[in-house]
Amino acid sequence: MKIIIRIPRLTTTNKRRIGIAIALLIAVTIYYYGNKVNNTYVIQKYLTFSNYIMWRNKTLEIKSSMEKGNLSSIYKLNINSVNTNTIKKQNLISHVNVDIIEKDHKVKYTVLILISSHVLHRSRRFRIRETWGNSSMWTTKHKYKIVFVTGNVEDNSKMMEIVDEAKLWKDVISLDISEEFYLLSKKVIVALSWAKENFNFKAILKGDDDTFINLDNVINFINENKISDGYFGSVLKGQIVNRDGKYILTQDEHKKNIFDPYCSGGGYILTNSSAQKIIPMLDFETNITNDDAYVGKIALTLGIVPTNSKGFHMRNTWCEYVKNFKVSHPIDDPDCNSFLLKKSRIDNGQLRYDPQLEKQKYYKNAALLKYFAD
Repeated sequence: MKIIIRIPRLTTTNKRRIGIAIALLIAVTIYYYGNKVNNTYVIQKYLTFSNYIMWRNKTLEIKSSMEKGNLSSIYKLNINSVNTNTIKKQNLISHVNVDIIEKDHKVKYTVLILISSHVLHRSRRFRIRETWGNSSMWTTKHKYKIVFVTGNVEDNSKMMEIVDEAKLWKDVISLDISEEFYLLSKKVIVALSWAKENFNFKAILKGDDDTFINLDNVINFINENKISDGYFGSVLKGQIVNRDGKYILTQDEHKKNIFDPYCSGGGYILTNSSAQKIIPMLDFETNITNDDAYVGKIALTLGIVPTNSKGFHMRNTWCEYVKNFKVSHPIDDPDCNSFLLKKSRIDNGQLRYDPQLEKQKYYKNAALLKYFAD
C-alpha cells in the first residue's frame, strides 16, 4: 500500500509571509545577540520616546485591523491561542539588558529595595553603598537586598561603565529604556515585574537615588505590619492632572482632572500580597508619565488603598531629622546624608550619645528655615 503525502503548493502570498517571518526571526536574533561584552549582553538599540510612539501606533494599527477582520483568520487564531500573560511577562523582562544580580529563590528577603537611578548618577549609588546601604550601619539581622535600576543613554562609554559597575557590585540592573522623563513609568513597571519574577520577599520598597532609608525602622515596620494588602507611604490626595507643560496628560490618557490618591515615589512600600496583585496589572503601554500616580491608580482599581504612614518624610528639603523615620526624600547633599545616618545610629545604639548633635534637628540652618516659613 502506498501512502501519498500531498504538499500544498505555496502561493505567492504565503511565500511572502514565510519570507517575512524568517526575516523577522533573523532580525530578532541579531538584535538580542549581536552585542556581547564579557559574557554580558548589552543591547545598543534602546527604547526612546520617539520610537516608542512609532511602535505603539503600529501596534494599535494591527489591533484595529484585527478587530475589523482585515487580518487572516489563521493569524488571529495563532495570536489568540497564546497565553497573553506569559507573553506580557516575557516582553517586560526582555527589557533588562544587564543583570548580574545573585538570586536564590530559597531566600526570603524581609524587604527588596528598588532604587530608580539615572545612569549618570554614579556618585549617588556609591554614596548609598557607603552610608545607609551598608549593612554595618544597622543593627537588623533580617535579610534585605538593594537593587539599583538604571536605563540607557547614547554615550557608549557610560553604558560600559554601568556594565563594569554591575559586575563589580552585583547590585545594578540596566534596562533598554532611555533615561527620559516621559519613560519613567516604563522603567518602574519593568523593575517591579523583574523583582516579582526573581525574588521571594515580604515587601518591596521603591525609592530614588536621592532617598535616605533607615533600614532598622523599615524592617521593624514590615515585620510588625498586620495588613496583608499593604501600600504604605506619604499619601498625596487631590493632585491636579496637568493638561499642558512637562507633565501633560490628555483627556484620552487620563479622563479625571485629579489623580486618585497615591504614595509619593520618593519611597513607598508594597507588601508581597499587594505586589503580586498590582504588578501583573501594570501596562507597559501606559502614557501616564507619573509612575507614582499610575501605581496608585492600579492599586485602587484592585481595592488596595494607599495608607498614610508615619515616618515617610517627603519634601525634606531642609534635611530635618525626625525620630523613628523610615524614609526621607530628597537627600542629595552628602553632608545631609551623613547627618541623618549619624543621628539614626545614635538612636539605634550603635553610636554614643552626642549632646551637641541631639540639639540639632536640621542639618541646614533652622533659623533660615523659620525665616522662610514666616
